[in-house]
Amino acid sequence: MNRIPYIVAGLLASATALPTTESNLDSRVIGPAGRISSFKDIPSSRELHWTPCYKRYHCANLQVPLDYNNTSLGSTVVAWIRLDSANSTGTDLLFNPGGPGGSGIDYMLSGGADQIMKMTGGKYDIVSFDPRGVNASAIDLTCFPGKPKAAEQFAPGGYSTEQEKYAEAVAYGRWCSAANTKTRVKYAGTVAVVQDMLHFTELQAAQDGNKKPKEALIWYYGVSYGTVIGQTLAALYPDRIGRVIVDANVNGQDHYAGVTDTAVEDADDTVKYFFKLCHEAGNKNCAFAGNSSSPEALEKRFNTLLAKLEKTPLQSIAPAMGGPSIITKDAVLDQIFSWLYAPSAYFSYMATALDALEKGNATKWYQVKKATTSKNDPGPFNYTDTAAGEVLHLVTAIDAAGRYPIKNVDDYTKAVDEIEKTSVWFGEGYAGLNPLINAGSTIMPPKSQLFPGKSSRTIFQPRYETLLTTNQASRKHRQRTPSSS
Repeated sequence: MNRIPYIVAGLLASATALPTTESNLDSRVIGPAGRISSFKDIPSSRELHWTPCYKRYHCANLQVPLDYNNTSLGSTVVAWIRLDSANSTGTDLLFNPGGPGGSGIDYMLSGGADQIMKMTGGKYDIVSFDPRGVNASAIDLTCFPGKPKAAEQFAPGGYSTEQEKYAEAVAYGRWCSAANTKTRVKYAGTVAVVQDMLHFTELQAAQDGNKKPKEALIWYYGVSYGTVIGQTLAALYPDRIGRVIVDANVNGQDHYAGVTDTAVEDADDTVKYFFKLCHEAGNKNCAFAGNSSSPEALEKRFNTLLAKLEKTPLQSIAPAMGGPSIITKDAVLDQIFSWLYAPSAYFSYMATALDALEKGNATKWYQVKKATTSKNDPGPFNYTDTAAGEVLHLVTAIDAAGRYPIKNVDDYTKAVDEIEKTSVWFGEGYAGLNPLINAGSTIMPPKSQLFPGKSSRTIFQPRYETLLTTNQASRKHRQRTPSSS
């Protein structure tokens, strides 16, 4: 059982806001002759050396200082990937899919690069990376250093009361902090990620012949947690921004405080919008529409279904399921929450699934769930869901170091009460997780990577159409020379 509950799993899948094409991750191991198909085979360097990889991309393993203010501490490796556009003006658009813990490399290879390029009219070369501790990049972000099997096997106690949940979270945070007193975990916060982006941009500018690489501008697109990266960039380096797109914003101030208590406040509205669309579509085009006379009638049926499942979970003994199972109210809300990340892609599945549950068809529910669940592909670096969950836990704790407002169980209870007010259907689940992520943690980043406080300048621009224009003269598309290796 994974320690990270369903809402974190949803946050880790934040890039589903941009659904990709059918996965082609197998290309990691099938690359044609002459092109590397694993980051393990790409040499690392302090300079930026692009290597042809994965059929039509270029990859680089860039050595970066653990601490840019104290290079004597050593270095780590950040993995980068690029897809060139035939019509590019010579500008890189850096992208992060979310998390913390989302792999930009896997997202690019899964079709995301093509989609972003299409969205931006082919004007930009699309570049992404795995932030420190994620997938192909170094720094082992784990609460079980040197014991990956222990991390996979660890399961929370399943406690039910707020007192028990808080106590367990504090114990886990203390455990994790103690386990990392001599590791490099503290060098993996969001500020360090932004500094890596800046370093990359300067190296690329110098490679392109820019006479003032230290003044090179960053063009960036971030989704979900990726918007925290964009906000951090804007706050710390406002003079180094070309354009920033922040899509599906996380409240950056709350993130750095350690409790994002408004994160699900729009979730109920999204479900109600589903009821509106379903009613307008009618039973022919929306399986859950039934004979309901209004969106409110659909909502009433939905609440009745949840109440029924809460009292009597639906049982499944279908042989195809591999064993007996039950479908609970919480399980249904878990799944619906994940579908809300991409409503246009998943509303039709949601309608079919709810119709099946209302009719007592557990098999159909599981079929829909399977059809909409991405395969857990750990890739060549064995980046499992558990590993991604540990990244989320640790990066969040590093970012909030010294600012976490919950000091005791009474503070936690108050936070739960406030969060539950934000969402009828999802507040309870979220309240049982987010306020606890930083409990007990004492991991502190170096001073140079500690976010200083409130932003003096924050950019919130939801529409990429206005951001992906520039009055700068188009530059001649640069020619990059890949490394000889």
